[in-house]
Amino acid sequence: MVLRFLKFFLPFQHLNDHQLIELGNLIQIKKIPANETFIQLYSNTADQYFLIEGTVEVGDETSTQWFIHSGSENSRNPLSRYRPSRYSVKSISPIKVVMVDLETVIQFANKAAKEDDFDKIKEHYLYKQLIKDLSNNRLQLPSVPDVALKIRQSLNEEKSSFKHIANIISSDPAITTKIIKTANSALYRSINKIDDCQMAVTRLGTKVTSQLVTSFSMKELFTTKNKTLKKKMMAIWKHSREVAALSFVLAKITPGFNPEHALLAGLLHDIGAIPIITYIDKHQDILQNELDVDFLINEIKGEVGAAILTKWNFSDDLITTAREAEYWLRQPGEKPEYCDIIIVAQLHALVGQPESTNYPKLDEVPAFTKLALGQLTPELSIKVLEQAKEQVEETINLLA
Repeated sequence: MVLRFLKFFLPFQHLNDHQLIELGNLIQIKKIPANETFIQLYSNTADQYFLIEGTVEVGDETSTQWFIHSGSENSRNPLSRYRPSRYSVKSISPIKVVMVDLETVIQFANKAAKEDDFDKIKEHYLYKQLIKDLSNNRLQLPSVPDVALKIRQSLNEEKSSFKHIANIISSDPAITTKIIKTANSALYRSINKIDDCQMAVTRLGTKVTSQLVTSFSMKELFTTKNKTLKKKMMAIWKHSREVAALSFVLAKITPGFNPEHALLAGLLHDIGAIPIITYIDKHQDILQNELDVDFLINEIKGEVGAAILTKWNFSDDLITTAREAEYWLRQPGEKPEYCDIIIVAQLHALVGQPESTNYPKLDEVPAFTKLALGQLTPELSIKVLEQAKEQVEETINLLA
């Protein structure tokens, strides 16, 4: 039996028949009598409920109550997607629900509609060899750019000073220029112009300088001599810059986030693609099918990116972002994380793009609700970023 009715629900709308059958083996369909509160406020169960038949009453901690009817637009999401639950849910009439655990929802929400294509690439020898090399720590991973590494090491030393850090930066003229330009930019509300690296470091502070230098030095990693792959590498870099710039602005208007850290997270969220492209370059036969290349990159880049940032001793939130930035329905906790910033930034970057129809809408992802922006509608959220358009463009230019 193919449970095509499951495609009504947003997390499963892109699944094919084979995936629906697979999902059907993991769900429960349950009848609940009238007047039963089956989701308690603040409950922490892993079960997700999707309403098939009937009407429920939803209440929040402020005692505000509203109804959800089966078949309505607001019944397409889980009845309470957060853990612990922000709502209590009570059956008004006898109802029928689909019960499925959160991990399964996330797993199937991130499955591609074209499973046959993924199966094909997973059977390819290059995929198997790449996974094997990654598992056995034999995959060649890029190193932290030299100037960024030296500054990080310097900050761990007690004798570190503005002058010392400025001297390290000065060994790279391109990054020196960008640090001075950034310190003079409207992003940091500069008034008095400076043209000296040490003064720029003093104005920005050592932590911000370190984060910016790391970000500025990332461009050197997105390179390849192969003409066929160069276009793809540049497209990934362009996407990373845009997501980083949007993340920077989103973090500035969202309490509790460091904009420079969000900028770096945005730049690094696709870093796992770099060694995969380098690996593909050594196996020219796979280049005959660009779709295979894309599938290979998208399927593995999360784990490869996490391996790179682990090797670099970067923070856990950056590692998580590299691994999970495209798990659109991820919701490990109620508090927002940097990965949530990157997810929302990616969806903002897709606004108006032809491929945007293949991705969830802003208000369909938990990350949007978890951020301060979740208090706004998607339309207002887009308007906020449009008002910050100059900041986004300036940030993108600084990263060029």
